[in-house]
Amino acid sequence: MLDKFADELRQQRENSGLTLQQMATKTRIDLKFLEAIDQGNFSFLPDLYVKAFVKQYAKSIGLDENIALKKFEAAREGIEFDPNPPAPIEEIKQSEIPKVEAPKIETTKPIQKSTSQVKSYVDDHKQKSDEDESKANSQLMIFGLGGVGLIIIAALLYFFVFSKSDKIIVEETPIEEVIEQGNQRYVEEETAETLADDSTIATVSSDSLLLTFYAKETSWVFIVLDNNRTQEFTLSPNSKFSISASREFKATVGNSGGVTLQLNNQPVDFTGRIGSVRHFKLDKTGIVYLNAPPKLEQ
Repeated sequence: MLDKFADELRQQRENSGLTLQQMATKTRIDLKFLEAIDQGNFSFLPDLYVKAFVKQYAKSIGLDENIALKKFEAAREGIEFDPNPPAPIEEIKQSEIPKVEAPKIETTKPIQKSTSQVKSYVDDHKQKSDEDESKANSQLMIFGLGGVGLIIIAALLYFFVFSKSDKIIVEETPIEEVIEQGNQRYVEEETAETLADDSTIATVSSDSLLLTFYAKETSWVFIVLDNNRTQEFTLSPNSKFSISASREFKATVGNSGGVTLQLNNQPVDFTGRIGSVRHFKLDKTGIVYLNAPPKLEQ
């Protein structure tokens, strides 16, 4: 299904008279990612970025980007995209149900009204029981509302006072923001040499370790500094980013095969794979690979 979807995109691009190189200039997406899309390979980056590239690709060749994204999701699940799903079965209108008239019953004798007076009385015992039950229900309702109030207060106290979790939650960036970030990263007519000279350095005056990321391909990084602060950023091809800490770094690197590292201007023996995520810890003693994403430790 993904191959069929990729063929549709490629056919529409060719009908539009655009080459892959022209698409790279127009969409500001790496040429190798566009080639992967044309070949039906959608595993080159995490799913969030792939969806953003599919929408940008479809928009650039004159397709509805939302419908293209739905087709991609359907193809990934191995099903055909149905633009006109069957409508729900409408309920039978009341007017269409045939009316059946009740048979008429003829009476020959007049109905006699009873002239006897209906006696009424009040059961004092039952009245008292009803009153007692009403009071009990009121007390139960008061206790119930009180219990709910206590639960809400306890939840608020836990939320504002005690809920300090050490888990790192990396929020998923909306697709539109990913596209906007991509547009800001790429500037037309920039050369690889110019991009290689660009670097950002995040420093703290007391820090003694300087870690530099060199990107050969688009990569994203989430890093924990000295177990007390975090930072997240995306690297564009042929760019670098430097950040400092006093004791250690813990990081998660997406598309890890496209990144090399230097610690205090010395190469780090970091190994990764294209399209794969690596987690590691780095300090003065060297690098240690982790089996799970890093997190702040209390």
